[in-house]
Amino acid sequence: MMTRTSALLMVGLVGCSSSGADTQNGGSPSSGASDAGAGGVSFGGQQDIGEFRGILASGGVPGVDTLDANGFFNEHYAPPPANACTSTMCMTPGLSVGHDWVTGVHQAALQIAINTNVDPANYPKLPLDLTVVIDHSGSMASDGRLDKVKSGLDTLIDTLGDSDRLAIVEFDNTVRTDATFTTTLDRTHLHAIVAGLVPAGGTDIFLGLRTGFDLSAATLDPTRQHRVILLSDGLATSGNTDTTAILAMADGYVERGIGLTTIGVGADFDVNLMRGLAEHGAGNFYFLEDPNAATEVFQQELDFFATPLALDISISGFAGSGYNFGEVVGSSLWAGNTRGGAMHIPAAFVASRTSVSADPTTGGRRGGGSMLFIHIDPTANNTDGTVADLTLSYREPSSGTIKTQNVHLTYALDPTQTPDEVYLSAPEMAPRFAMYNMFLGFRAAVTETNYNCAVVSLRALKAAATAWNVTHENPDIVADVKLLDEYLVNLGAHGASLGDNLDASTCRNSGYGGYGGYGGADGRFGNDYTTGGDQLRGCAASRGTAGGFVLVLMLGGVLRRARRKSR
Repeated sequence: MMTRTSALLMVGLVGCSSSGADTQNGGSPSSGASDAGAGGVSFGGQQDIGEFRGILASGGVPGVDTLDANGFFNEHYAPPPANACTSTMCMTPGLSVGHDWVTGVHQAALQIAINTNVDPANYPKLPLDLTVVIDHSGSMASDGRLDKVKSGLDTLIDTLGDSDRLAIVEFDNTVRTDATFTTTLDRTHLHAIVAGLVPAGGTDIFLGLRTGFDLSAATLDPTRQHRVILLSDGLATSGNTDTTAILAMADGYVERGIGLTTIGVGADFDVNLMRGLAEHGAGNFYFLEDPNAATEVFQQELDFFATPLALDISISGFAGSGYNFGEVVGSSLWAGNTRGGAMHIPAAFVASRTSVSADPTTGGRRGGGSMLFIHIDPTANNTDGTVADLTLSYREPSSGTIKTQNVHLTYALDPTQTPDEVYLSAPEMAPRFAMYNMFLGFRAAVTETNYNCAVVSLRALKAAATAWNVTHENPDIVADVKLLDEYLVNLGAHGASLGDNLDASTCRNSGYGGYGGYGGADGRFGNDYTTGGDQLRGCAASRGTAGGFVLVLMLGGVLRRARRKSR
């Protein structure tokens, strides 16, 4: 039986590395050359949901800003399907069609994988010039924040290679350069600098970061990697505090080939600034929820290859006559309207996370790759089945050659029809389908002001995830369910009812078959699934995710061989 409703399309660009490719039509991906990278990719931005996890671990209820889509997707491992492409960036389409795990509305996902033929184990890793810019303002005394940073810095100093170089800048409302680049590493001296850091003063992020960039820029050398790490726990309170000015300043240095990673500690840092700096810098953003996280993050950053694989990456998409583009999830860099849009990423880097285990259930951080979801609504003009036309282009760092690939996406079936059993065009679509639904479920919970409604959403999500894992076992989803259980306990401690007879009639998703319609491991829904046009439109207005297709661009500039693990 097919349930009639509006549709959801998901397209993902995953993994990355090598050159141009042929135009391809939608359909099953071809088998062929192995994917040397065998993992997802990230174009920077938030790399985890450490703050979200940290709040739950402390017994709190996380807010909306703590759940970042890019960070959530980067915590999941979703390998691309096999393909015959031998170029650097190769797109292959895939499709999933089913139901939203919380609401039960129609959901179809057409995924474009970008996989690689470059093995990071054989990719030259250049010696590193690393500048660490440390906020030691007075607020760093709270909750042992500076101690977390010191723990991570000590690990970093011990792990640097003999050919690497480290500079240290500390700032409060003033800035001081504690260590400049030297020919050899004096690890004893560097440890002493870290030990001497004490909380004091305000927070001049602009001047502190600019000083760090200036140190890096003064030693620019194509035979070395160049990266700045900014650590802060608060808002800019001194000097130039304008977010736009701080971002613009950082952009100027990033365009010269200096990577930027930002690390937030504590509960009061400016997440939009720290996340935005990482996105603009094609770098990573992390949150240090505990000393173990600090050690882990710094270790991973040293595993990061700050050697560009591609430059001036551009991704654009234009909707077919039968579809309109809607909400974009996964990056703030996308700009467009209902007919199409585009995004530009300054650089893509190769990374090899060889220091972490591939088992997400043993503690630590997971890692898979970024994604961009563009919701698409079917119109009455779907005459040829065209969903969208996508273009990927980039510049090769060595030759300056521009490489371009075009993908024409089609869907032959009625976009308003939903199969009772989830359709997957390739086995590799399963983890992406599950990961996306887990994010939507968590987002439904964090956006609920009524904690009872959050409980109902999470219970529906857990039922769907548990049933899905019976036949599609996924350790990342198992880890997500453990996080979900912790969330439920905290909601109960903050006044939510955890009984079996919750009244969901006043909740946003109650009127159109939502909350627990998922009925079995095969993806089928029970008889309680109902739909209604007005109710579906109401859901789309309130959540921005129900109804319509979702175009999912799985992006990346960081090629990972091993995923990071969940905590």
